[in-house]
Amino acid sequence: MSVVPPVSPEPSPPLPVTGRSRRQRTLLGLGIVVVVALLVTGGALGYGWYRYNQIGQENLALAESTGGGPQNFLIVGSDSRDVVTKSDTDASAFLNEAGADQTGQRADTIMVARIDAKAKTIDLLSFPRDLWIPIMPGGGNQRINTAYTGNGPQALIDTLGADFGIDINHYVEVNFKSFKGIVDAVGGVPMYLDRPMRDDHTGLYQYELGCVSLGGDQGLAFARARHLEYKDSKGRWATDPSGDLGRINRQQVLIRSMIDRSQDRFGSLDVKAVNDIVSSTADNLTVDSGLDIGQMVDLARAFRGFSGDQIVTHALPVVPFITNGGADVLKLDDTLAEETLNIFRGLPPGTVSTKSVTVAVSNGSGAEKQATKVSGELVGLGYKSSVAADAPRTQARTVVRHAPGLERQADLVARQLGAGAELQADKSLNGAAVPIVLVTGTDFTTVLPEARPPVDAAITAPSTTLVDGRATASTELKSSNPDETTGIVGVAPGQPPPGTVCP
Repeated sequence: MSVVPPVSPEPSPPLPVTGRSRRQRTLLGLGIVVVVALLVTGGALGYGWYRYNQIGQENLALAESTGGGPQNFLIVGSDSRDVVTKSDTDASAFLNEAGADQTGQRADTIMVARIDAKAKTIDLLSFPRDLWIPIMPGGGNQRINTAYTGNGPQALIDTLGADFGIDINHYVEVNFKSFKGIVDAVGGVPMYLDRPMRDDHTGLYQYELGCVSLGGDQGLAFARARHLEYKDSKGRWATDPSGDLGRINRQQVLIRSMIDRSQDRFGSLDVKAVNDIVSSTADNLTVDSGLDIGQMVDLARAFRGFSGDQIVTHALPVVPFITNGGADVLKLDDTLAEETLNIFRGLPPGTVSTKSVTVAVSNGSGAEKQATKVSGELVGLGYKSSVAADAPRTQARTVVRHAPGLERQADLVARQLGAGAELQADKSLNGAAVPIVLVTGTDFTTVLPEARPPVDAAITAPSTTLVDGRATASTELKSSNPDETTGIVGVAPGQPPPGTVCP
């Protein structure tokens, strides 16, 4: 079992995103690939049409995909209690859960899957539910999972577009009942537990060690566990402090086992097996109205024989943050997030967005209120800009000082200026709240509405620029205190010892 030490109350370094993760199996969309493939392959098109009409549909404003290119699927696990009845075996875990909204619903799990049928690639990005961002349409800061509460999936779609520059082409929603149905339909999910686990908030109680099989109720409780406890080496109950970040990792562990089980059970496309999984999900699954059965057929055919090992999972770099109201949340490190977000924006590696640049403007030319004017114009282009104190003396050349490692961001600022600027690495800006400082000189002319193309390919290529998160022209989940052996955040089931195979 992998355990992350307690998180320090002091500000921590971001959970870094430095590249693609090891390839991991995952049940895309908590069942969409399996369900869709079983619906529409094996010559069962008529059956698939019958079941397709039982799936809920939502009319949404979505981005259009062109030329059969990559598509982004927004996948939401709804926490609505409407499908939970008092007679359910695990009803108390939902109806009596402290702080749970018994009438409304939030997005309990948020993922974006980028599917490229031509290249036969799937990338999956998970969003921590406690991520603190501006929520559309109003723009006020809240946890990302509240976007769904007031205005439904459209608000979440618009929020992802505005805050991350990710266009959504299709929408899939799975609720508690549907997820349990998938687990039961595959015959339970095998796992190897080397220590007991529990979570009173979700009803997870796993005290048996070794190979265990999680049924629908316990599978869902495991996937939802954010207040996990485990027995330490001294036999005492300890709390996993990683919260939602650890839960994301455990969901990936669960999903890897789910797809293994689904391949074993449904690989032959047996009609009875198909009926079991579809019957358990269709009534509790929602998709956008534009996702028709023809597209499902094409998707399923394109990925026939696709291995779960080929799916790449990604995580966002975040830091602990306490709001003015005292809430413990997570904030995105925009700079470190660029490489991951570019995958889902459809942009090449190295692309820099204005939203990822935090800059302060200092007046070094002596022109009246120049720093205020320039900073305001940069804000209008999407930069996080503020006004710094005037330079101690007038200077001829405009300079962009930056912390080492932010050459691309500094170069974007320089290319945004009519007369350009000299770049200067400044170690004193390492770890600063504002790691880039623009000091205007007497050569300053104007802020350009669009940045000039880059000149030095070694620094800035590829050159596509984002304005306000939009285009104008995998990642391993880590923390400051990961398990030293695996790098995994939080507590997760271990690997079976040599010679042990969990059936």
